[in-house]
Amino acid sequence: MHVSILSRVLILFLLHVLPIATEHVLPPQRPLQKSDTAATVKKTHRVAIIGAGPGGSSASYHLDKFSRLSSLDTPLDITIFDTNPYIGGRTTTVNALEDPRYPVELGASIFVEINHILYNATRDFDLTPSLKIYQATPTAKYELGIWDGVEFVFKTVREDDDGGSSSWRGWWDIAKLLWKYGLSPIRTQRATKAAISSFLRFYDDYFPFTSLQDAVMKTGLDTYTGATGKEVLENAGVGGRFAREIIQASTRVNYASNLGGIHGLETLVCMAIEGAMAVHGGNWQIFDTMVKNSAQRAFLNTSVTHVERTSKGTYLLQTDNEELKSAGTGEQEVDFDTVILAAPYQFANISFTPQLLSPPDKIPYVSLYVTLFTSPHRPMPAFFGLGDDEQDDVPSSIITTLPEDLNERLGSRHGVEAVGPSGFWSISTLKVLHPESDGRFAGPMSEFDSSTEETEESTQYLYKIFSPAPLTGSFLSELLGFEYRPPSDDDEEDSLGSLPKKDVSWFYEKMWHSYPYELPRTAFVNFTLQMDEDQDRGLYYLSGMESFISTMETSALAGMNVAKLIVEGLKTRES
Repeated sequence: MHVSILSRVLILFLLHVLPIATEHVLPPQRPLQKSDTAATVKKTHRVAIIGAGPGGSSASYHLDKFSRLSSLDTPLDITIFDTNPYIGGRTTTVNALEDPRYPVELGASIFVEINHILYNATRDFDLTPSLKIYQATPTAKYELGIWDGVEFVFKTVREDDDGGSSSWRGWWDIAKLLWKYGLSPIRTQRATKAAISSFLRFYDDYFPFTSLQDAVMKTGLDTYTGATGKEVLENAGVGGRFAREIIQASTRVNYASNLGGIHGLETLVCMAIEGAMAVHGGNWQIFDTMVKNSAQRAFLNTSVTHVERTSKGTYLLQTDNEELKSAGTGEQEVDFDTVILAAPYQFANISFTPQLLSPPDKIPYVSLYVTLFTSPHRPMPAFFGLGDDEQDDVPSSIITTLPEDLNERLGSRHGVEAVGPSGFWSISTLKVLHPESDGRFAGPMSEFDSSTEETEESTQYLYKIFSPAPLTGSFLSELLGFEYRPPSDDDEEDSLGSLPKKDVSWFYEKMWHSYPYELPRTAFVNFTLQMDEDQDRGLYYLSGMESFISTMETSALAGMNVAKLIVEGLKTRES
């Protein structure tokens, strides 16, 4: 699942009511040589993977795994290329306050129990799970609130200090849920369970699937992807109020879309939240470990610019890496037997010779603005229409929906036009920081340095905001309630960099093409790309999966699926 704030009320409902990046160290790199011996070229099957995100990393890992499990006689030699300086793609961390004590996810934050590949990898790689993704402000009454830009339509109680909500308060939230929305939560849960059960057949009944299109049709999931979330929920008997106030808040925080602008399957995926977790220190570690355990070499800060199929049926790759240009024979082209494009075609900027017969269609991607920042201030009650004496009534984390009077008009729009009066998708309190004492040794009082004693002012709250446009300094000053006058009326001058350090002590901004707009569709891109009608399969594509479901897990599933197809093909040739 992509970045999200999980609605605590939904977790409680599912559990209690319903039965049913830091610096990466890469493996040693060996320059690619065209001068390998003829015997080695014949013996080894060379695979190039373009993109080291979840899909590419999973493809590498599962190529190695499946080749060993199938006792493949043909050795595999795997090379990964990525334009980024790290492995993980949209899973990466930055250090809040530039302090390694505080790594924070900049991209994909959460995966859930049904994400078999990620769960199993976390276990197999002995990575430490983190079940506490967000931290409630100590004095806040509510852990999470859903705000429609005018009022809070729902709030959930804050957990106790021991990590669990008190029984009567937790059950009171559930009672409010059922009283307010009737059978809609139960009907949503049933629809979600049915859709997820069909999807899980991708791992068993149909694995590996040569065509995503065929697998979608066989499972019947096209009935979900071919309609909007609004339509699918209506067909399931889910009331409009529950859909708008609860489910739409989830689609907005997960996919920056309202129910009228996202297909029904991705809508229900947002509600499959049991067992939410992350990897302590960053989810990138899953994919970094996959690459370390499987690839012979990984070239980062390297863009593949051209792919050419030779008369021998192999592929020559051209890159912008100066080291590769000067390696070995002094040429920058190296040949491979198989190429996997594990990045969206429209952003890869790769040319092909011969040209692709049917290149993947260009599809609209979300421009998601992620802002991380630290501040000693908490959000002001007045910003949310509350009284000055209601500071503790402001939830620690806030996700948004549309007010009822704008829901129909804005429900199918996207970006700035879709966000409504709230102006943002979510605000999360990730952690309460105490820089002067966090991680310090607490020895005898006689050894304690009083000069580092913690003060109320030294406490910093670490926030994360998702928005459809860059935040302004004026917005943050109004949200947090401190005095600020922008340098000019020009929005470009009203940047976060102009804010006083005493009020915003650190910030980091990033715009992601985070995932496609999951528009209703029943046609999906194949896993293979063709340069001519007679071409033997050797050029694969993973990102067609993203218009079906876009998560870390499904990207990893696409990589695992293609890896299995390649190994089965090689095994067939050996027999």
